[in-house]
Amino acid sequence: MRIAPTWIAVAAMFFGFIATPAGAAIDSAATSAAIKKAQAYLYAQQKDGHWEKAATSTYPNDNVLAGGQWGGVTALATYALIASGESPQDPRLVKAIEFLEKADIRGTYALAVRMQVWLLLPESKKTLAMAKHDAQMLLDATQTVGSAAGMHDYSAAGKTYSHSRSQYAVLGLWAAEQMGIEVPTKYWEMSEAGWLDHQDISGGWTYKKKNETEVDLTPGMTAPGVATLFITQDYLHAAKAVDCKGTLGNPTAAAIDKGVEWLTKHFDMIASDKAYSRAFPYATLYSVERVGVAGGLKYFGAHDWFDKGMNWLLKKQKADGGFGGAGEVPALFTPTVDTSFALLFMARGRAPVAFAKLDYSADNKPAPWNQRPRDIANVVRWIGRSMEHDLNWQVVNLKVDPVELLDAPIIYMAGTQPLALTDEQAAKIKAYIEMGGLVVGNADCNGVGFANTFRKLGEKLFPAYEFRELPPTHPAYNANYKYATWRNKPAVQGLSNGSREMMLLIHAGDPARLWQVRASKGREEAWQLPANFYFYVTDRTVTKYKGDSYWVTPDPKITGGRKVAVARLEYPGNWDPEPGGWRRLSAIMHNRDKVDLEVKSIKLGEGALKVESFKIAHLTGTAKYKFTDAMLDELRKFTAGGGLLIIDSTGGASEFSESADGLIKTLFPSVTPSPLPENHPAYLREGKPVPIAYRAAAQRIVGNIRTGRLMGAQVNDRLAIIISHEDLSTGMVGQSVEGVVGYAPATAAGLMENMVLMGGK
Repeated sequence: MRIAPTWIAVAAMFFGFIATPAGAAIDSAATSAAIKKAQAYLYAQQKDGHWEKAATSTYPNDNVLAGGQWGGVTALATYALIASGESPQDPRLVKAIEFLEKADIRGTYALAVRMQVWLLLPESKKTLAMAKHDAQMLLDATQTVGSAAGMHDYSAAGKTYSHSRSQYAVLGLWAAEQMGIEVPTKYWEMSEAGWLDHQDISGGWTYKKKNETEVDLTPGMTAPGVATLFITQDYLHAAKAVDCKGTLGNPTAAAIDKGVEWLTKHFDMIASDKAYSRAFPYATLYSVERVGVAGGLKYFGAHDWFDKGMNWLLKKQKADGGFGGAGEVPALFTPTVDTSFALLFMARGRAPVAFAKLDYSADNKPAPWNQRPRDIANVVRWIGRSMEHDLNWQVVNLKVDPVELLDAPIIYMAGTQPLALTDEQAAKIKAYIEMGGLVVGNADCNGVGFANTFRKLGEKLFPAYEFRELPPTHPAYNANYKYATWRNKPAVQGLSNGSREMMLLIHAGDPARLWQVRASKGREEAWQLPANFYFYVTDRTVTKYKGDSYWVTPDPKITGGRKVAVARLEYPGNWDPEPGGWRRLSAIMHNRDKVDLEVKSIKLGEGALKVESFKIAHLTGTAKYKFTDAMLDELRKFTAGGGLLIIDSTGGASEFSESADGLIKTLFPSVTPSPLPENHPAYLREGKPVPIAYRAAAQRIVGNIRTGRLMGAQVNDRLAIIISHEDLSTGMVGQSVEGVVGYAPATAAGLMENMVLMGGK
């Protein structure tokens, strides 16, 4: 099930306000261009379906690409191209896959990388059979004696080992496990024991056990050590966390922490030109990416690993799209190999972040937020496999600006104990939600203390709303997988603003215990539930890549814009369900139009709504409402006196729409709203029609139309009221959410922008 962008293309094509967050160093467009150039370079090097020096090999040397590792370059290039989004059905890759299917590959590196190709191909008996063959060859080559126990040499014929060869064997067998091929527990035990024994007291690794080599500790070996321990942790220690005692007694966790600390301390050796005399820069970046993705790490200390790695790669890419080779120090690999590793880093490192797991520790006091350390990692891996798209996860905290939290559309909070957040932490969670984020809580081990305080947090942040049980028909239950088919019905409560869920609480059932140990047989609904949450909050579209953001912040370099005053109309009822929308639109108009909005909420009926003060007024809501005579009189004077009233139904709520229609009849009995013509200024940008796109829920009602449905009411021979029965307010926030009957986010913000420009003249 491949899911493609929808409204993203509209925004990029016309409205132009997909943004890189303020202060971000990586331009997503530059990353996309670099990926395309690297892909083109690899295709240009392909010869008759492969990337080897010769079409066959006599295996003269175990550590030569044209010898013992023959076939590995083709496997690596094929892996990089598929992992970066190229279709296995592309004729060029079809030939490469056919070559790999027939190739007599024997080397550890080459076999392990070919396993990555099998993992990415559509499931079939043929692919599974080939993967079983390769996995058995890797198992047969595992060393069993002395310090080499659990390690690998260049091939089964070898009797020594290195961490470089061994890390690839682990990757190959990990791919086998993900394909459903059983790898003996004894292998994971031997591998973990070996890596733990070989770790230096400082936390780093070199090519062998420290007393067996003169080579210094390197990032290129330390990152694989940490990544390997993340894998073995999943197979050997996951069950220790099921009973909510975290990783107590797990030696792997301490070793991982020490390894990450070493990488943090020596990060200047990564993505830098000054420390590569004994390292493989592009292969090292691939290893660092694996640690970052496996551990959900956005940072090594203060170092944003993807940001720094991409900056270095953008400087290193050659005009033909390749990396490495002649002129680089050291030039140990061919440009095809270096380019493949660079492409893997770029493509996998920028994958959309589906969930962020929140470390909600406060005042330097650790909180029990991570008792199941692999729960969300395994959930995201499951979702990615189901939708055939790379996804990442991250660990985040509340020390950063809330904008940074928007890397992920969902923040996940878990625990057993009552929450004890500071006011500052709570405020950042509220800001994240108002910017379009969804917060999901799970009561680990059915912890009542956590569940009760999670509810209290939501109702404190949003006192107008209350948690209630989600109905079986809710899109958060049915966005992709269907609630009706589940044997074990989940217990989920939601806090909604009437348009979208802002917080969801799994208060009973504790599916995270299954996520932690990857238990899915017979309990598929436990995995389909968080997948549905993800599809719900993204409206079944691929979310932004790392470095992208739908949120917009004002550019401080733009000054001197004209000012337009907008009144937000407050009345008894749900008058402000999406306060983040106007904040985002204000930034868009500041940056694009050099217009500074002065948005102010006023209580309708108290005499503050005057044309002298405001040219535009906005009325929205999600439920029925009834205005007093004073409110009606104020609206009547404003619209008849030259003001523009914009009404939209947040979420497309039908009850609010009915009240809006009744309001117009009450204000002006002789006025009948009519559709705005397609050439109306509300639909034009610089004289050209804007592309109109609707959310999926709206398309199910209005059909697959490409025209707007705004209604206008004329008062005193001028357009005084514009009504949208389809949502604009949630769309202005920018996030895609299933179940909202309205315009796609880019269209919603663009239409409101046009109306403000039109009415603010």
